[in-house]
Amino acid sequence: MTGRISFRTGAATTRTTGVCLALFLLMPTGCGSSNPGYEATLRYPARTQPLVLMVPTVVPTAPAAPGQLDAAILALRESGGRIANPKSLPENPRTELQAIIETLFGTPAAPTVNLPAESAPIPGLDLSAEKLAAGSRLYKRLCVQCHGLAGDARGPTGPFLYPYPRDFRQGVFKAIQNPAGQGKLALPDLGQLIRHGVPGTSMPAFDQLTDTDVQNLTGYTVHLSLRGEVEFRLLKALLDDGEDGGVDDIPAEARRQTARIWEQWRLAQEPSSVPVLPDSDEAITRGFTLFTAQSGAGCLSCHEDFGRKDVYRYDVWGGVNRVRDLTKGEFRWGADPESLTRRIRHGILAAGMPANPNLTDEQVRDLRAFVQALPYPPRLPPDLRAKIYPGSP
Repeated sequence: MTGRISFRTGAATTRTTGVCLALFLLMPTGCGSSNPGYEATLRYPARTQPLVLMVPTVVPTAPAAPGQLDAAILALRESGGRIANPKSLPENPRTELQAIIETLFGTPAAPTVNLPAESAPIPGLDLSAEKLAAGSRLYKRLCVQCHGLAGDARGPTGPFLYPYPRDFRQGVFKAIQNPAGQGKLALPDLGQLIRHGVPGTSMPAFDQLTDTDVQNLTGYTVHLSLRGEVEFRLLKALLDDGEDGGVDDIPAEARRQTARIWEQWRLAQEPSSVPVLPDSDEAITRGFTLFTAQSGAGCLSCHEDFGRKDVYRYDVWGGVNRVRDLTKGEFRWGADPESLTRRIRHGILAAGMPANPNLTDEQVRDLRAFVQALPYPPRLPPDLRAKIYPGSP
């Protein structure tokens, strides 16, 4: 298994590729470990990292320095962002919150998901104690070193990667299928990310896992995200309303939020209507016009010089991402027509890329045709090729 570490400062990027052993040689939970799982006495840690409530509207100039994400998040207030600090929560509500979180979601060695009886099942998602325990053991071996014990992206190597690993605890992901899911992933898409990795990041492919292993890891990731988001929402309510809190009954509110978030996961599994229409040279040309026109889709406002210029945006976790260079053909969430069509229509809201609900299906098709051809000069009509790649034959 290989992984890629990438650090970026300004326009400079240094990437190191190597085997998993090079990353985790000194870690007993690394890729080759035979450790069967977590100790029974281990508990998920209470959240102490700041909650990002609103990112600044100013445009960032560079990511946080390696290992400095939490310090950079605390500094967001200086640029107009809003955060809440869990460390300021009084002891009594904190203790009550942690007790109900453990009641609902168990421990790393014995994870559970205790849903209200009326919660509708999600086909293909088995969160039984046996399956979650199996997923927990796999997660410990393969994932915890980057994504962290609680899915907080703060494992031993996580803070030193760029982009940062996904923090599951906000319940938000990037490659969504259905906006009704409020940022949740479709299970097949989550399984694909586990199996095939994410190009341009340090997320490696685990393509030797069995289908059962992928299903168990998928279920455990949903567990961590559910647990983390319930904690996030309760902390936000308690901290936003001062010391007395905006929650009268913490256990009841935790159960209510669990049911609400579960319903979002269920809705995320329903396919959205995104027609994938055939393209042509004429579609590519129309897509170029939409991409570059100020009155079109507005793509150049972020993807300056088609993404070749270093431009940064805040994500919902308080990190800073470089806007995608579309000339490289490195599409993290899939380069196939359906995936690109979905990204253009629904956006990547967690990373600051807006949705385009007002474009017609034909306009979405034209943009997708252009973006798909853009990295390959011979596929572009000659007049566009001359404008985008001057001097190209």
